[in-house]
This record gives sequence, C-alpha cells and structure tokens, in this order.
Amino acid sequence: MKKYSIFLILVFSSLFLNSCKYDFVLPVEVPVVNPGGEPVSFSSQVLPILTAKCILCHSTQTPMMGAGVAYAQLVPKYVNTASPSSSKFYSIPTSGTHGATVSAAEGALILQWITEGANNN
Repeated sequence: MKKYSIFLILVFSSLFLNSCKYDFVLPVEVPVVNPGGEPVSFSSQVLPILTAKCILCHSTQTPMMGAGVAYAQLVPKYVNTASPSSSKFYSIPTSGTHGATVSAAEGALILQWITEGANNN
C-alpha cells in the first residue's frame, strides 16, 4: 500500500508540474507606412487590398471594378477622415471578427491613407 501511495504522489506531482505552461504572445508590430515619403496612393496601394479582400463578397459588380467606382462606394460612407481609426473601412477588417481580415501592414497602409485625407489618387 505504501508503494502504491508513493507512486500516486509521484504521478500527480509530475502531472501538476508539467501542466503549468505559459505561451508567450508577442505583440504585432505595425509598420510605419511611408515615413516622410510619398502619400499613399488609392489606386496603386489601397485598391489592390480592396480587390483581394473585400470586393468578391461586397460587390454585385464585376470584381475588377475601376478605382473611381471603388472610391465612390467607400468615401464618405465608410471613411471618416476626422477620426481615421474609427472608419469602418479600417476598423472592421482589422478587428479580426470579419470574414476577410487584413494584415497589420495592410491595416497600417489603409489607416495612413485615411489619415492623409483619403484622396482619390
């Protein structure tokens, strides 16, 4: 009986000590977009993100719509230049709860474009 008790104590001790585990979660670094450089271009930088992630589900038109049509559908309905981080075009895809999410780099690019005034360039 004593051997059995010692064996159980060793088993439970090893289970208890091995079950404690901590996974380190590193924060995602958001890159700085064009620091002091050219402004973010809607047609060459933002539209490809929109085409790849959003238009297939959110458009009844052809997925390869022009920059002018896409811009007209976004601004000002989903873009708030007064408070860029609260714009639906930025906050919904970066939240992680939407079907099509964007990466941290893509989110930073969209936020920078909105911060710069969401120009149709």
